[in-house]
Amino acid sequence: ATPGLRDYQKDAIKAYEDGIDKGKREMLLAMATGTGKTFTTVNLVYRMLASTYAKRILFLVDRKSLAAQAVTAFASFDTPRNIKFKDEYELYSQKFRRDDFDDEPYDPNVLPNSYLTNPDNSKTFLYVCTIQRMAINLYGRAAAFGEEAEGDDESDAETLQIPSHAFDLIIADECHRGYTSKETNVWRNVLNHFD
Repeated sequence: ATPGLRDYQKDAIKAYEDGIDKGKREMLLAMATGTGKTFTTVNLVYRMLASTYAKRILFLVDRKSLAAQAVTAFASFDTPRNIKFKDEYELYSQKFRRDDFDDEPYDPNVLPNSYLTNPDNSKTFLYVCTIQRMAINLYGRAAAFGEEAEGDDESDAETLQIPSHAFDLIIADECHRGYTSKETNVWRNVLNHFD
């Protein structure tokens, strides 16, 4: 176990792993503000990769600022092997602007499109992406959002042929927000695309 995990964080990870053992395909981890959701999630993702249960993980968020925070948290995580997560596993993100990171020094690696369009079981990686970008990648801008794009600027996003088996595990971060029905449909459509 990673040093610094609180008992309830360990319990949350164990409950998730028990759910996997029981064949559950959808699970919700709910934690209050200030209880270490990010640290718990980073540990959970690390355990999934280290165990080889999941080799290709998609971490979805709904704003670029959250994606930048997630990339920074994963990159700086000290694994039980005393190395940084980004040095033990491939860590990718979508394209960012420098100001998406505030004053953080980390410069993320952009996921090659081939990782999406031609999934390779020999690759082990985590991809941090906004739901808006993934919706555009899957359905195109107009199909995903209508003629007017909403949310963060995703002007560099393009439509790609992404098969349903591109990821072994998908984590939707902050899925409790009060979305409009249109936004809820975007999340649902993206999650339903993947097998």
